[in-house]
Amino acid sequence: MLTSIILLSFVTLKEIQMQTNSELHQVSDIEHKIDLMSSELWLLQQYHDEDALTQTRVAHEELKALLDEELFSQNSKNTIVANLVRMNANIGALLDLSQKDLDSNFRHGITSPAGMLSARYNMTIQSMNEDLGKLERLAIKDSELSQRKILYAVVILLIVGSAVVLILTLLTLKSFSTNLNALTLGIKDLTKGNLNSRIEVKDTDELSVLAQQFNLMKRSLEETTVKKELLQLEVERQTKELQQQREEFQHQANHDSLTKLYSRGAFEEQMQTAIARCGRTNQSAALLFIDLDRFKVINDCHGHAAGDAVLIQIAQKLLKTVRSSDIIARIGGDEFVIWLEPIENATQVITVIHKLTEELAIPIQYQDLNLVIDASIGVSFFPIDAIELSSLLKVADDNMYKAKEIEGTTFQLTSKVTVGLSDAKMA
Repeated sequence: MLTSIILLSFVTLKEIQMQTNSELHQVSDIEHKIDLMSSELWLLQQYHDEDALTQTRVAHEELKALLDEELFSQNSKNTIVANLVRMNANIGALLDLSQKDLDSNFRHGITSPAGMLSARYNMTIQSMNEDLGKLERLAIKDSELSQRKILYAVVILLIVGSAVVLILTLLTLKSFSTNLNALTLGIKDLTKGNLNSRIEVKDTDELSVLAQQFNLMKRSLEETTVKKELLQLEVERQTKELQQQREEFQHQANHDSLTKLYSRGAFEEQMQTAIARCGRTNQSAALLFIDLDRFKVINDCHGHAAGDAVLIQIAQKLLKTVRSSDIIARIGGDEFVIWLEPIENATQVITVIHKLTEELAIPIQYQDLNLVIDASIGVSFFPIDAIELSSLLKVADDNMYKAKEIEGTTFQLTSKVTVGLSDAKMA
């Protein structure tokens, strides 16, 4: 804006200068014509002949033609030009008188007609020269005044423009500083992990646009963080469920689904560890192989639901009878095994068997039925009968079949027990 004002002022000053030069040239032309007519009048006064008069008339007409043009736009200058036109017309009238004087007898002297005309000519030319000087001074004065106005206006506009620029600069600096401080605080909040705060945007400048983009970035980060946290929680939940399912599957793989006792595979794993432990510590242990009698009859007569109820209650009776450190498993339809560890003598095992017999003798309640179950128990001892699981199972299984030959709930030991243990109570 300031540059435009300065350029406009230069253009205006140039136009004023050109106008002044044009007016001065016009004044110069008028002055030239007046001087030419003055010269011709001097010749006319000296020689008083027809040629001098003719040349004077020519100069007079040229001056008249120049003055009749619209030379100036100001009224004050046109007034002076009008006065020059009037005086030029007076000279024309005087030239007519000079023509008459030439036609009459010419006489010299100041009081003669020629002398009077000469005086009138000189006075008119003098007046025209004075008006011409006024016109020239007026043109110069108007040019100076116009230039002074332009300069004053430019100075005022420059001062006002500079003040406006200064105010705008201060306001811009204040807005820039405010927005920059807000943006700095927003970045500090972001470095602290605060994604909820937002930068307050009031303006529409570049920093405000940047602040808006910063708010959008924080909102995107907040949404991403929330999604990440939700995803993490979902992963943790599913991991926990998978772990629970894995534990459930592992428990189901290691336990019988009906009785919740160890399954055959889990029992064999537990037994391998137990046998190795007894071998290291030189401890004795016993394996009870239990087969339920008349279970098939119950299944056939009362259904599988009754058979399942019998198996569940038998498992509870077994758990109730033995120690918590002993191992109990269901290895077949109605076959159970119990690993007793450690034992001191056969009497301790027989005591356990008697407890089992007492529990098994109690009828099992199923709906409105009292179901009686007998059991055949075969026993093998570690390490007297065997030191391997398969051998211990075979000995116990053989003894179980021997016990089946006897009515009721019975058990059977091997003959090695009575001679293999140093404790006399084993007999």
